[in-house]
Amino acid sequence: MAQALPATLQFDPPRRRGTGLHISAALLVLVGAAMLFGLALAQPPGVLGILLLVAGSLVSLVLPFLFYRLYCLHKSGYWISRDGLRLRWGLRAVDLPYDAIVDVARWNELETPPALPRAIWPGSVLGQVHDSELGTVEYMASDKTRLVLLGTAERVYVLSPEKDQQFVAALKRESLRGSLRPLKARSAAPSFVLVEAWAERLPRRLMAAGAVLALALLLLAGLVSPSLPSINLGFAGDGSPLPAVAGSQLLLLPALNLLFYVGNWLLGLLFFREPGGESISVLLWGSSLLTSALFLGAIVVSIL
Repeated sequence: MAQALPATLQFDPPRRRGTGLHISAALLVLVGAAMLFGLALAQPPGVLGILLLVAGSLVSLVLPFLFYRLYCLHKSGYWISRDGLRLRWGLRAVDLPYDAIVDVARWNELETPPALPRAIWPGSVLGQVHDSELGTVEYMASDKTRLVLLGTAERVYVLSPEKDQQFVAALKRESLRGSLRPLKARSAAPSFVLVEAWAERLPRRLMAAGAVLALALLLLAGLVSPSLPSINLGFAGDGSPLPAVAGSQLLLLPALNLLFYVGNWLLGLLFFREPGGESISVLLWGSSLLTSALFLGAIVVSIL
């Protein structure tokens, strides 16, 4: 007896090289940011220390981008069923019934393939380009050597299933079987998350207030620290103040607060679309205000 085919066939993109590259890049950025912060704290009070601190903060902003790309790589895949095709890449979601698919072909089968996006690397072949013949071409891939083009009336999707030959064969086979319950066409892009969140009054106010307060703390510490010869940044177990340190180290507090804000902001966006996730997002963005208030109190206590 022939073995029954599974109801849904899952094809994953290659992940090993992309995972290693993203983790290595994140560690490199982390070391670079830590060195800049260390140099900033080692400087005497003045403009140079503030500039180094701002540079470290800007470099550290690359970390959420790398971690998001890594998250997208591991939350990606292509699912073929009798009812249609599902494409997922992080927060990007596309559902296609078979009648919406015009053609499918492997990259090396085309005489003139479309151009690749400008900024690509292993694990992140993403972006949109415009082709004079194909129109809009959207890449949802991780490996430029295993690309499969999926044509629809609106655009062409470029995928990279690890088993590209089996993917094309399975897609053609399942599309010929027919379905009584075809998938409804759906397309959701991650850029809509911020737009949707910003359209809500409470999330918009929390995100804006958190950003303003975080930058205000950084400005306050940058203006005050040059005039402080030394400060105390904590207390020992017996309640006595810790040994005094250079006043420039006061900048460490708003820098940490800024990192917490960026982390909570990104996590809030990730949870916003999940069922019941809006309340979690509001909690994360609201906690940024509480964290900023605590750091403000720490700065005031340190100055006094």
